[in-house]
Amino acid sequence: MRRLVFTGLLLMLFLLAACSADPDAAEHYAQRKEVNVNIEVPDSIEADSVPRIDVLLTSDGKALDKEASVTFLVWKDDNKADADTIPASRNEEGSYQLEYKFASEGVYYVKADINVDNIHLMPTKQLRVGELTEAEKQKILQEQEQRKQKDSGGHHHH
Repeated sequence: MRRLVFTGLLLMLFLLAACSADPDAAEHYAQRKEVNVNIEVPDSIEADSVPRIDVLLTSDGKALDKEASVTFLVWKDDNKADADTIPASRNEEGSYQLEYKFASEGVYYVKADINVDNIHLMPTKQLRVGELTEAEKQKILQEQEQRKQKDSGGHHHH
């Protein structure tokens, strides 16, 4: 009987030793780098023009050296269902370029759909093309106010 208890305790000791965490376990796994996205647009865009819009991917403050899959979605106002999908390719400088003809004045949105290293990013940028109507200006102000309230968590400070 003692032999059975002793064998059981010895077996439990081996199992507990096998389950202990390796203090260097994090080094055995690949570290995922953070990828940052910057959508660069001109200060002003005229209607019926094709401005240069670049998407820069960086990691640790340097241009990302890996090629990514980048697709642009462009839509006007609230018509996201009618968005144009435009595939992008990497240029010599390492950025991704969108060439799109903004046919009329108004508020547009450009979304970059990016896949790189099992990371999926979808930043969106609002663009103003030409002169905006008063209704469009008011809508932008309302959206900015809603964003401010959302960012502050809806708390009122006295």
